Amino acid sequence: MKKSMYLLLLAATMLFTFCKNAETGPWADFKKCGGNACVTEAIAVKDLLLSNPKRTLADFQRTYEKGEDHVIGWVYILRDSVLVNSARSSIEQRFAMQQAIIAAVKPYENDPQVGESAKTILNEVEMLAIASELEDDIVEPSSDPITGTYGFDTENFQGTGELQVSLTAYDKIKFKLSVFGSGEAPNQGFMEGETTLSPENVAKFSLNEYGGECTLQFTWKADAVVIETLAGTDAFCGFGGNVKADGTYKRQSFNDPFLGKADARVVGLLQGVWQSADDPKASVKIANGQYTDMYEGQEPLPARYIYYPVCPQDCNPVGKMPCLTVIGQDDVCYSIVKADGKVLEISQIGGTGNTNRYVRK
Repeated sequence: MKKSMYLLLLAATMLFTFCKNAETGPWADFKKCGGNACVTEAIAVKDLLLSNPKRTLADFQRTYEKGEDHVIGWVYILRDSVLVNSARSSIEQRFAMQQAIIAAVKPYENDPQVGESAKTILNEVEMLAIASELEDDIVEPSSDPITGTYGFDTENFQGTGELQVSLTAYDKIKFKLSVFGSGEAPNQGFMEGETTLSPENVAKFSLNEYGGECTLQFTWKADAVVIETLAGTDAFCGFGGNVKADGTYKRQSFNDPFLGKADARVVGLLQGVWQSADDPKASVKIANGQYTDMYEGQEPLPARYIYYPVCPQDCNPVGKMPCLTVIGQDDVCYSIVKADGKVLEISQIGGTGNTNRYVRK
């Protein structure tokens, strides 16, 4: 009898311990969700953090000490899908949310038990320039696509030209320019190089290889680019006699003219609207040089993206794989796991490590 009572007591103790250790609530739900589409779960964790910051930070710390990356994954989802996502809420609401998180977490940044988790959150949330969106004099980087091929024809057939451009970073381009005069055997001019692109979509390129300075200015306006000669003659620019690059070049293609055939095919397979296989409310649109992350049918302003055959060093940690960099307030890199035209699988580099799966709509 005593042995039976002992065994019953032992079983009850084990059951109590199991129930006590079993995780429940918003943080457990977020960890089970395990993907970049877990926005609802991430918001629930944010609400929990605001209502009971020390306990939530303690949960974060225990997860971190287990070697799991759910904490940084939660911060990234909250940052990219909520705090800097204009489709979610107004600037004022997002700014108030940012300040509330900072106010809740700041008192614990030097706490011996939870300070490490507190600092991780503050490092990501404090740096967001949400307040700057309220200032009229702040110039926001344009989301208009740059990459592509542009063509130029002068009136009365006085000349033609072609400009090939690729956006290589959020503020860098490389280009090839070909211009031709009129007539059966027209004089020609060629130029290529790399230069800086301003937030206003203006780039200048100068050279001094042909006896004097030549400076061209490229200004993008919608689906066209205007080229102006700011300094130099046809000879100083390396062009044939009476050949000028000046004019409005209209877009002919969004394709990156500098990609090889295999990579161009991958980019082609990325184009379209993709429905999340994990969250029916989430989808993305990749088209015409722009990436749009949509949720619950709301379509925020698109962002430029760059396809890289091999991820650049900025996408840390990097690997020998193709990736997309989505250019916004904070650039986000996605490794391309699969893209066959029917299924798209991408994984945020530096995120949770989970793969986001989409099917073509």
